Amino acid sequence: MCFTIMKIVILMLWMLMIKSGIRTLADSTCVGIKHESPWSSIHFSGDDYSNWRLCSNEPPDDDKRWPSIGNGHIATVVHSDTVYMNGLYNGNGSTSTRARIPAYISFGVNISKENIRSSYCLNMDSGMYVETHTSQHWSLEIKMYAHRTLSRILVTQLTLTADGNQSYLDVSLIKNQGGPSKDIKFEPIDTETGIQNISHVFGVTKEAETPETGRTDVHVYYNDIPSNIWIETGTSTMIQQTYLMSVSPNKTEARLYFYKAMSMVSTNTLESTHISDWNKLWDAGRIDIYGNQFLARLTYSSLYYIYSALPTVKESTWPFYGLSPADLAHNGYNGHMFWDQDTWMFPPILMLNPNVAKSIVNARIRALKFAKQNAQRTGYKGARYPWESAMSGLEVTPAGYDSGPNEQHISGDVALAFRQYLMVTRDCEVLTSGNMKAAIFDIAEFWKSRVSFDEERDLYEIFGVMPPDEYQAKVNNSVYTNYIAQKALQLPAYVCSLTDCESPADYEEIAKKMYIPYDTNLNYHPEYDGYNTSNIVKQADVILLGWPLGMKMADNIRRNDLQTYEKVTPGGPAMSWGMFTIGWLEIGEYDKANETFYRQQLNRRDPFNIWTENTDGYLGVTNFITGMGGYLHSLIFGYGGVRIQDDGLLINCAKLPDTSGFRLKEVDYLGGVFDIDCDATKTRITLLRGNTNMYISIKTETHSLAINKPFCATRQPITIRGTVDKCTTVAHNRGNTVSTITLCFVVFLTLLLHLA
Repeated sequence: MCFTIMKIVILMLWMLMIKSGIRTLADSTCVGIKHESPWSSIHFSGDDYSNWRLCSNEPPDDDKRWPSIGNGHIATVVHSDTVYMNGLYNGNGSTSTRARIPAYISFGVNISKENIRSSYCLNMDSGMYVETHTSQHWSLEIKMYAHRTLSRILVTQLTLTADGNQSYLDVSLIKNQGGPSKDIKFEPIDTETGIQNISHVFGVTKEAETPETGRTDVHVYYNDIPSNIWIETGTSTMIQQTYLMSVSPNKTEARLYFYKAMSMVSTNTLESTHISDWNKLWDAGRIDIYGNQFLARLTYSSLYYIYSALPTVKESTWPFYGLSPADLAHNGYNGHMFWDQDTWMFPPILMLNPNVAKSIVNARIRALKFAKQNAQRTGYKGARYPWESAMSGLEVTPAGYDSGPNEQHISGDVALAFRQYLMVTRDCEVLTSGNMKAAIFDIAEFWKSRVSFDEERDLYEIFGVMPPDEYQAKVNNSVYTNYIAQKALQLPAYVCSLTDCESPADYEEIAKKMYIPYDTNLNYHPEYDGYNTSNIVKQADVILLGWPLGMKMADNIRRNDLQTYEKVTPGGPAMSWGMFTIGWLEIGEYDKANETFYRQQLNRRDPFNIWTENTDGYLGVTNFITGMGGYLHSLIFGYGGVRIQDDGLLINCAKLPDTSGFRLKEVDYLGGVFDIDCDATKTRITLLRGNTNMYISIKTETHSLAINKPFCATRQPITIRGTVDKCTTVAHNRGNTVSTITLCFVVFLTLLLHLA
């Protein structure tokens, strides 16, 4: 009966759409798009996992090229002597740096045997490093991971198996916790009564970032590592040892997580829940590349390293502070936050998983109070976000660097990330209750106080700034800075269009009269007043006007900008070439786009796809996730042609070189969740779930979208549109990305800590 009624309702809706001019397309229009699977979900069995595995028979030739494991709260480089915790810094102001915690459960092995075959693998699908050493009659396996949702826990598991035909087998465990931390003075507190091989150390960072933040407590519970394990001659057995490390500023929390993990080891659920939660994260948003294993692995690894530095559970006791350019497992740039997270890492994650991207938004909102202090201290109004921030949210750029006082575009970068988030999600909760609205208005107020008015030209200008091109310490009218300030001043009006408020008229007036440098003779945008086209540029600057800033310009102007600045950008950080790729694709220069697409990959290092900041592999930071973010930009916003617009989500696929196609899996827009498939000739868009008031605009036609009914067309601009209220509470229809057992534990722990 119910099924009959549903058929009648669907028929009525179909007839209504025909009358209103909105059409539906049958599945037959999708003939020719071949990659329906195999990766619709990574919960497949019997299929090829090789795209998800980075393996080598030899260890890296440089210790900097071991992979990272992390979960957004803690992280470590495999086989290193260091663990870092999100938000844990030592040092006053400009001396602030990540505080090192010894890696108490890190070890290597020494086996006095011959004919050993070894493998070293990063299993990206399960967020786990796996190392094996095997001989004819025995095998040794080491697994290392940071539990995806039991976020205080690091795990090292050793499994030694013998078939009984081996001689005496002795495996030495070589501890690798390094020397004492220079940042935290740790003292042993006690051992757990009646339980052997468990230690608890407590420390406090030696120097507070500010008097207001104070020094930070650190509690670590961990299993002691034995000096060796052995199996007697002729014994058939399996020995499995699991070593845990729990890190938290709160003793009760550290202890509870540790014993929860021990309990899950005893029930064989610790590893399985970790794998399940990573699988759910992958299924909630990723990019699948078809017909090119190298690019498939490079794409998964880029997402893996960024996801590893982001939390997937809501933290109630210790907030997420932000993404550093060198992930959470490294101390590159002292672990500080820059524009990298807002401009380079945030947009790709936003399109694939807004729930995870929201942690970046919330980190910036949390720091609003300190951004306002920063503005006041430097003589301005509103909120001025610091170029480098750590725990406090105040400026912590090391002394002697011009970027701290001068690279002020970051406040516009933060505002642009807010705008992108609102346009994709229409998240009313974070806009109002979450204090984003206040942050947006305060950023606009900063730019209002920062501009200077030229009465003769009737224009507003910005003097004395460092542009993204950091070779220029202090210039006037950086075109990037002026344009992103203009967009930040326009953002309050957009917010008021969603929330029925009133934006101050002077914001729009200043934005309208903002001076945007343009050379009418050469038809290009000079980087700043007085720029000479032979001046060498450090990294992407003017070319960012097209994307992500979204400036509308004629193709010939875009081409002139690209040609001008590609000539004078000889090297620099990896992320620049992803933006050149996007620009060349915008104007149909596909050969140029493919050239710069591959150029960015010169920063990748075997065997675990670690990225270095510069192509030489040594200058700059290691595991440069900013560069990985630029690479993901080139896929989503380049070859996928995705543009976040006021009135829709534009998709304009281009052929990805040396592949049979690619999929943007589970793209979110206005509460709808989509798969977007691009091959050599066609684009397919499938609404998977969520907002059913979604439709397609293509040329002069509109087509309704029904759940699991693909829309297909030859490659051309296609816009996804949706009907939503002015502002809705965010709902991304992801389902539960946290295992039930983990979620229940987090709820229990939160209640317990509030009672303690």
